Amino acid sequence: MAQPRQADPPGEGMFADSFIPPVHDPDSIDGQRLILSWYLVGTGRQWSRLLDERLRLASQTQPRWRVLAWAKMMPGINQTELAERMRISGPALVGILDGLAKLGLIERRPSPKDRRSNEIHLTDTAAPVIDRLSRQVAAIRDDLLQDVTLEELRVCVSVLDRIRGRINMISAEEAEGATPL
Repeated sequence: MAQPRQADPPGEGMFADSFIPPVHDPDSIDGQRLILSWYLVGTGRQWSRLLDERLRLASQTQPRWRVLAWAKMMPGINQTELAERMRISGPALVGILDGLAKLGLIERRPSPKDRRSNEIHLTDTAAPVIDRLSRQVAAIRDDLLQDVTLEELRVCVSVLDRIRGRINMISAEEAEGATPL
């Protein structure tokens, strides 16, 4: 099996990565913005694919893991909020919930606040599964970020937070009928 290629430091040989197109002026602000946008999308997909592969070895899927993680962090989360947080449709979530319920990992309970809504609760059977998956997910994260300093993480999170804020602002403007970009 071929060894994965080490990532080049920013600005050095970055065009060797097949997911980044050639940039006319990579040192300009426009060039760096273009490179960053491709890195964000490509890196997110690669991270997700690695996570899928590792979870599949544990007979789980990323969507199932995400449901279990949200249900652990927010006991009693309702299905509508869970679908919104996972950024998936209600029907797609129902299929995932059905699978987890068949495995005995979650149960749906009618919401005391709204009888039309169900809350998601973990069963006792879910605890060891979540613990095992949490360790796997943490190991992947730690492995991928092992050479990144705390300061670099803070800068990266700050930049990503500002990008997400702009995404939310643009989405809100478009929802209000503003002219799309």
